Amino acid sequence: MEAIAVRAWSSTRAALQVMLDPGGVLRDMLDNVPSVFSLCIPGLAFTLLFLQAGLDLYRAGAKSSEGVFGLTLLGALYGVAGIALVAAAAWSFARAMGGVRSFDWTLRAFGISYTPSLIYAVCGLFFNAAFGWNTSAAFGVTGLLWSIAPLTSTGREMLGERLGLSIALATVCGGLLLFGWALIVA
Repeated sequence: MEAIAVRAWSSTRAALQVMLDPGGVLRDMLDNVPSVFSLCIPGLAFTLLFLQAGLDLYRAGAKSSEGVFGLTLLGALYGVAGIALVAAAAWSFARAMGGVRSFDWTLRAFGISYTPSLIYAVCGLFFNAAFGWNTSAAFGVTGLLWSIAPLTSTGREMLGERLGLSIALATVCGGLLLFGWALIVA
C-alpha cells in the first residue's frame, strides 16, 4: 500500500513539475509515471475544456444541457484518443528520423505534457462557474499553447536533441489538437 502511495505522489509531482522543468521530468521522473495516469491528464484537461466550450455555447443559446453533456463526454474521448493518436504519429515520425524511444515512453510523455492545459482548464472552469465568463477560448487555448513547451522537450528527447525538428513536431502536434477542438466545438 505504501508503494502505491509513493508512486501516486511521484506521478503527481512529475505532472506538476513538468511546467517548470519538462526536460528534467522526462529524463528523471517519467519512468515512475504509469501510462494510465499520464493519459488521465489530457483526458481530464479536454473534458474540462469541452465542458467550458459547452457552457459558453449554452449561455449563448447554441447548445442545450444535453448538448453540453455530450460535448463534455466527447472531450474525454478526444483527450485520451486524440493524444494517443497524435503521440503514435509523432512516435512513427521520430522512429523514421532515428529516434529510439519506445511507444509507451512517448505516450506517457505526451500525456504528461498536457498538465498546463489541465491547470488552465481547472482555472477556466472556476471563472466560468463563479463569474459566468466565457472562458473556453481564453483559458482553453492558452492552456493548449502552454503545453507546447513540454511537447518540445518531449520531441527533443525523441529526436536526439534536434531542437528545430522538435519545435516543428510540437507545433504540428499541438496545432492538430487545437484545430480539431475548434472544428468540433464550432
